[in-house]
Amino acid sequence: MRSLKYELTLYITLVIVIILTAVGSISYRSNKRAVELRVSESTVENMKQIDKNFDYILGDIKDISLFVVSNNNIRNYTKLQKDETDKISDTLLKLNEEFANLTNSKTYISAINVYGENGLNFETAGPSINLGGVNMSDYEKMLPKDGSFVITPTYKRYYPPMGSQYVISFYRQINDINNFARKLGILRIDLNENEISKIYKDIKLGSTGHIFVANKDGYVVSHSDKSEISHYIKDEPYFENAFASNEGYYREKINGVDTLITYYTSRELNLVIIGMVPFKELINEAEVARRLNLLLIIIGSVIALILSYIISLKITQPIKKLTVLMKMVEEGELDVVFDIKRKDEIAALGRSFNSMTAELRTLIEDVYKNQISRKEAELRALQSQINPHFLYNTLDVIYWTSRMEKAPKTGEIINALAKLFRLGLNRGSEITTVKKELEHLENYLIIQKMRYDEVPQIEIDVDRSLDEYSTIKVILQPLVENALIHGIADLEGEGRVRITGRAEGKEIVLVVSDNGVGMDEETIKEIFQGDFQAKKGFGLKNVNERIKLYFGEKYGIKIDSQKGKGTRVEIRIPKVSEKIGGEEAD
Repeated sequence: MRSLKYELTLYITLVIVIILTAVGSISYRSNKRAVELRVSESTVENMKQIDKNFDYILGDIKDISLFVVSNNNIRNYTKLQKDETDKISDTLLKLNEEFANLTNSKTYISAINVYGENGLNFETAGPSINLGGVNMSDYEKMLPKDGSFVITPTYKRYYPPMGSQYVISFYRQINDINNFARKLGILRIDLNENEISKIYKDIKLGSTGHIFVANKDGYVVSHSDKSEISHYIKDEPYFENAFASNEGYYREKINGVDTLITYYTSRELNLVIIGMVPFKELINEAEVARRLNLLLIIIGSVIALILSYIISLKITQPIKKLTVLMKMVEEGELDVVFDIKRKDEIAALGRSFNSMTAELRTLIEDVYKNQISRKEAELRALQSQINPHFLYNTLDVIYWTSRMEKAPKTGEIINALAKLFRLGLNRGSEITTVKKELEHLENYLIIQKMRYDEVPQIEIDVDRSLDEYSTIKVILQPLVENALIHGIADLEGEGRVRITGRAEGKEIVLVVSDNGVGMDEETIKEIFQGDFQAKKGFGLKNVNERIKLYFGEKYGIKIDSQKGKGTRVEIRIPKVSEKIGGEEAD
């Protein structure tokens, strides 16, 4: 049987996926149209900028032509006679010097040419040859007498120093300034079509689209494919719209390819700028968007699945939560409460459940308190077991020492024992200081050293800044005793016990380490579980339980040991300083 949560998740997910798919489909179709519009409008704006650049070049040519026709050396040159060879040579030298920098600085100028009525010519690139395509004499005859421009279509010309180039020539008549009706010659400025095409060749239309320029008569004047230059396109049907209005875009089939054509007509320069790009290349951009939409639909579906699961979970969760709480109660966990935020049948069940658990807690509270009391009594009993056990061993040491040495060291042992008991009892207080705990340990060691034929090497290295911090009493002595008796007693060679103490942030860490026989993980586990044989490890478990009782579960001891490699016991207590009893009596 399918669960309610499963059905809710399925239905909500299906609804969201259907909506996302519909929105994605509409978005794809809209995006195709938006791409066409965006590319077209962007291309038209680029064409307007191209027109401005062309207009800038034309303005520059006009300024240069005015400079040429008003130049004194040019006017003098066109008035010289052919037999004035010296003056001709001097003037040509001046003209070459004067116009060299001008043509070099304007990369789009191939040559500046002056043809005087006196038969003298000046050509910055030397004599050039018309390679065909334009009848130059026709344009020379069309020159207005007022000095206005005539612009030729693009044609091919050969220059000795530069080779052949496609050029556009600007013609202008040179008149005598003093007698404007008198014609001195003709000025022709040749523009390099290849340099002009750089204005637009870097504009990208898809991957294979391109831009070219035609004049209003229908002839191509600039094109990245030079074979198209001078091609007449006005009669081709797919360019009719481009010559019929000022600007816009449309789609046409050209050689079976759906092509987007964008155009802009220059109002000043008699030019039509045309852009062409296969429409499928624009669709490629839309396809990217479509794939993105598909990815978003997939992601949206996953999110929808998650959200629908969360929603269904929200609806069914209260019943499931109540079921889980009931199971927890069955397992003995009574500190559970059903959070009631509803006003339906589930809320009524929740209130009954809370009432039931409250009654159960009341019934067992007394039993729990009795267990705590018994636990504390047990811990006190554990503490009381330490001193009798140690007293037996100490009296044994005193006895044998007195017999062997006739009491030379008995006084020292008895004095140490007295201090040991005084510090251990601590006037009945469980809390002492680190300093007194170390003093208690030192007195213990005085007595213990008498038991060994070879005195073990014992080192105490505790940071004295910890002296006045509080600790519970008798935590170091049981650990050192365990190291001496169970760690190094049966060790071949010199035994070593080291006691260190340092502060770590808000905690104090005391470590008792030895180079004794060590123990395995199973033995360590038995120590903490209270299953260790005889009384071995009794002191470790006792210390651990007392620390946890007084300072909390996060504190206590940690044992790190390996067979044959010694044992390291770490005590961790909070760094607190309290004035709590235990002052040593005089």
